[in-house]
Amino acid sequence: MRAAIYARVSTERQERQQTIDSQLSALRGWVSAQGHVLADAHVFRDEGFSGSRLDRPALDALRDAIRDSVVDVVVVFNPDRLARKYAYQVLLMEEFRRADCEVVFLHHPISDDPNDQLLLQIQGAIAEYERAVLAERFRRGKLQKARDGNIISAKVPYGYRYKTRCGAVPARLVVDDAEASMIRQLYAWVADEGLTIRQCIKRLNDGPWVTRSGRRQWSSSVVHHILTDPVYIGTAYANRFDYVVPKKPRRRSRRSTERTCRRPRPSEQWIAIPAPPLVEQQVWDCVKAALTRNATLSFRRNKKHDYLLRCLLKCGRCGLGIHGCYFPAQGGRPGRRYYRCAGTDPLTTGREAKCPQARIEANGLEQAIWNHVVGLLEDPSQVLAQFERFVTQAAGDGEDSSASQLRARIERLNRADQRLLDAYQAEVISLDELSGQRKALAEQRQRAEQQHEQRLRLRAQKLQAQEILASLTAFTHRVGSRLQTASITERQAILQLVIERIIVHDGSLEIQHVIPLQGHTPGNASPAKVGLCSDGVCPTESQLGCAVRGRGD
Repeated sequence: MRAAIYARVSTERQERQQTIDSQLSALRGWVSAQGHVLADAHVFRDEGFSGSRLDRPALDALRDAIRDSVVDVVVVFNPDRLARKYAYQVLLMEEFRRADCEVVFLHHPISDDPNDQLLLQIQGAIAEYERAVLAERFRRGKLQKARDGNIISAKVPYGYRYKTRCGAVPARLVVDDAEASMIRQLYAWVADEGLTIRQCIKRLNDGPWVTRSGRRQWSSSVVHHILTDPVYIGTAYANRFDYVVPKKPRRRSRRSTERTCRRPRPSEQWIAIPAPPLVEQQVWDCVKAALTRNATLSFRRNKKHDYLLRCLLKCGRCGLGIHGCYFPAQGGRPGRRYYRCAGTDPLTTGREAKCPQARIEANGLEQAIWNHVVGLLEDPSQVLAQFERFVTQAAGDGEDSSASQLRARIERLNRADQRLLDAYQAEVISLDELSGQRKALAEQRQRAEQQHEQRLRLRAQKLQAQEILASLTAFTHRVGSRLQTASITERQAILQLVIERIIVHDGSLEIQHVIPLQGHTPGNASPAKVGLCSDGVCPTESQLGCAVRGRGD
């Protein structure tokens, strides 16, 4: 039989330890022992890909090979190497079986025994399975359309219009003459006149051009995207980006844990689709070189001045980030460092009005934040007191009965319900009496179960609070001796560990704290963090007259 083997590791650490080679060695040994034929092209390996996703290059290639009936049996080390989610496992195994391809797992094999099949079927939810099927069909269908030359992007690039598929002619881009003239003019400004993106935005705002949404204010991100998109030299790409969960979301919302952050895929995974060019290759290369040169000379690359609160400040008015800026010495006055909201420059943010947030003198702000953090780390009694109150609240009985009493009450209600059913079957009570009394019992049982679940949650919160207390104490002991003599780099590392965000309001600073877990020290890789609600911390007056207060997420 024609065999194929599939192996996967999800982390770089596993790649360094060569665990994927051990999987392949075991799989090859099994294939050889069974007398199957294994071609080099049928060895599929995904390195650094999570098993909770289906869009893996080697897995896609394996599925294509099975669809083309060039493989009779697939050998995998164990089921979680194929997929982490049960719904995805069922989806893949059903797909392989429909293609008359056998699936073999070396460890934890799934046989045709009814017990194994029952266990396999009841592990997942039908709704999750259906959603996985629809999402995967949609994804693979889009990729196949892209391979057939169809434009599948939801957003048509500026300068083009979308032409739907007509018979054998695939969906394609056609040139919009009015917008195309602006594209050519924009490239000419950069290539011939050497304008920067900011200077281009000024000309666009002063000219007759408007964005797709009808706004006259052009943003730097839109202009930069136009000047770097290869579609304008005749090639559009599908499957170019991957979407992941943001490591540090700008704002807390229900979408904070969704995959909204765009990350480029490796270029070999891109699918090229022809498009009508608007500029020549030579002009595009010239613009690319100019943008690279401008980025190198940008003030953002200036590392001459250090800013302690880099990447921590956020404007409470407009929600944009606050970055450091330097004003050189003039008229005999020394140069000074400031923090300024990105919204104060409407030209680069694409907004009609600038943010009224005034710039903040850096030395005073940094000293206020550092003094606040040092006070917490040297004497965390205020934070500890708040957590001790939380632990006491979680441990208190309150008005609810104990957990054992609640369990006994639920059991009594269940027995009472069973007695009602027995009485009805013995024709002692009528159906109406049975329905009314069972309804009352159900309401009592629901209240008791809710109280019992609340007790379990409080108990879990108590344990978590105790762990946080121990972690905070251990962390303060590790860094306490280094607070006063820490360098600017060490201070930045400490602030990154204990502060998630600093929101600048009118006259006050809101500090959102986090507590590093045990085993991490400043300068190491980013640790796991536990949110800290520090509303009980007394305000610390800053040199600017601002109240520094903490608030958890």
